[in-house]
Amino acid sequence: MLYKSHIEMLYRYGHKLTADTQLVEDSIQDMFIELWNSRKRLSDTDSIKYYLFRVLRRKITQHPLNRNVAGAGAEISAFEHRFFSVSTESELIDTEREQGRSRVLGRALTQLPPRQQEVVNLRYYHEFNHQQIAEIMNISLQSVHNTLQKSMKGLRELLSGYSEIILTALLILPLT
Repeated sequence: MLYKSHIEMLYRYGHKLTADTQLVEDSIQDMFIELWNSRKRLSDTDSIKYYLFRVLRRKITQHPLNRNVAGAGAEISAFEHRFFSVSTESELIDTEREQGRSRVLGRALTQLPPRQQEVVNLRYYHEFNHQQIAEIMNISLQSVHNTLQKSMKGLRELLSGYSEIILTALLILPLT
């Protein structure tokens, strides 16, 4: 049950850290095997999603063969896959607009440094708080604040042709 409900999300997150599909798959598999083997020793957690992200990131970044950490070269394909509905003409138009905005934001995000991409992804698309992001990425809380601030400044510059309202709307749209 835990595996089925989180595998797609973990797989996408792993690919934001490295383009090595085999490393992502192996890390996820190893993580779940370790969780199963240590299940009696695990304490309760408020957020299993947070725990899984943190463990997966550690497994990928500490893997001896990993040369592609933090998303360098990995595409943010989730930004390009949006809902598509043909039930009515207005829904189709709305969906196409949303896809266009999402692609614009996706392209802008890929122009940010990998660390900024990861912080934005964890904060706005996975809804982790700053403390959780700091722990997942193994950086200080102040670094999270600074990186988010730099990310928003960078996105504002990259999207300067768009209004502040559209930037805000883009960041709160789900990636499903």
